[in-house]
Amino acid sequence: MEIPVGKNLGINNKLICTVVLVFLTGCQRQETNENTSAVKLPVYQFNGVSASARLKGILQLKQECLYVNDILIIFPEHSAQWDAEKEALSYKGKHIRLGSELDIAGGNGDFERDNLRIKHLSPMCDHQNIWFAG
Repeated sequence: MEIPVGKNLGINNKLICTVVLVFLTGCQRQETNENTSAVKLPVYQFNGVSASARLKGILQLKQECLYVNDILIIFPEHSAQWDAEKEALSYKGKHIRLGSELDIAGGNGDFERDNLRIKHLSPMCDHQNIWFAG
């Protein structure tokens, strides 16, 4: 018995579309998880002296990097951790989730002048405006 060609193509097209949809959905979920788990925390060697200005705003994640008011945050070495599961920053005993307000002391930096002090800076980070957390 022969199956009409048109019917066979319709079944194959549906099967292919279903497989592609499942694949894309899986990739989208993985990408979302990778974005928050791949957070890079740039750091600097802290010498005990820190500026006392305040930066206050919503904690944002953009391309592996954490920002407040579009200012890249640079942390003292060994002072901050990222919890990918909770999507939260741990810093000085506080846990700040993405989308929550961060109030942090420190001071502005100048990347051209200060870039040799910064370690673990992802090339994905926009470093036009930087903040040395203190």
